[in-house]
Order: sequence, then C-alpha cells, then structure tokens
Amino acid sequence: IQIMNLDDVLYFKDNSIKDSVQLISPYQYNKSIKYLSFKVNKEIKFWKLGLDNTILYQKVDQKDDIVNVPQIVTRNTLYFTNYFFEKALYLQTGVTFNYFTKYYANGYNPVLGEFYSQNKKEIGDFANLDFFINARIRQTRIFVKAEHFNSAMSNTNTYYSAPNYPYRDFLIRFGLVWNFFQ
Repeated sequence: IQIMNLDDVLYFKDNSIKDSVQLISPYQYNKSIKYLSFKVNKEIKFWKLGLDNTILYQKVDQKDDIVNVPQIVTRNTLYFTNYFFEKALYLQTGVTFNYFTKYYANGYNPVLGEFYSQNKKEIGDFANLDFFINARIRQTRIFVKAEHFNSAMSNTNTYYSAPNYPYRDFLIRFGLVWNFFQ
C-alpha cells in the first residue's frame, strides 16, 4: 500500500481550443493531491506450470485533473518450465496478459519532450497478449517473444500508448546471449 500527499505539483497543460493545435504551458498546482495505490503480487506454481499475477489499484483524489492514472492495471503470466535432454536444455514458454482500465492519459509533446495533462481523449480498456519462449543450453540463452500478437484479431484503432500515439502492432523479438566463460 502506498499513500502520498502531493503538494505544489508542477505540470504542463494544453490550453488550445482546437484539437489540431497544441498550446502547452507550465503550471504549478497550489492544491493538495492525494494518491493511493494498492499492489498485490502472487506467483502460484503447480507441477511444471506457473501463474504469476500482479494487480495494481490506484485512486487519485483531486479537484482538477492533474494526475491521471488508470484505476486498475493487471499483468498475468501463465508459463511452463522444464528441463530436457538430461538437464542440458532449460525451457520456459508462456503467455503474458496485460490490461489497464480506460483513463485520460497524459498527452506527449515531442518538441518539449514532456508529457502534458489533458482530459479530451481516453485510452486503455484493451488486452495486450505476448507469447514468449526462453531457452538455455549450457552457456547460451535464446529468447523469442511475440509481442501484442492479439492486435491482428481485434480492432486496431483502439490501441494507444498515449493520446494520438498508437501502440505498436504485432512484433517479434529475438535474442541470443552467449557466455564464453562460466
């Protein structure tokens, strides 16, 4: 549990009336903002299966929309782990589920390189699924990760990492680590 009282918060705000124009100005919020977060993490293992769960609940008490956070954020990973070939190969594979509730996320201004407070466009309320394979053969580690593989199966117009910045589409990452000395 984390409870914070924020005073004299510095922030940027978009003062433009048109959606196609940004007029970003700095401000100092002279009222108090109360922030509460409650995070629960539990890993459950049974046989060669594992389920790693993290759930975060957040609540902000403020008079104006300065600090914007999603109310619920969850990350859940279901995975299988085993050794093969007389323990020469270690293999772990699974699926990760990420989700956060809809909220007015801070917008991003690339000229300033800063985020600004906004309350015009909500993002969130979508699932993000990743598939992964991790393997270790002696001193070599290999991983393959298919990130956001569910983007092709649903409406891609709803995925944003910040307002007006689309979340990445389906992506495959590959990696190799070779330790010469062990």
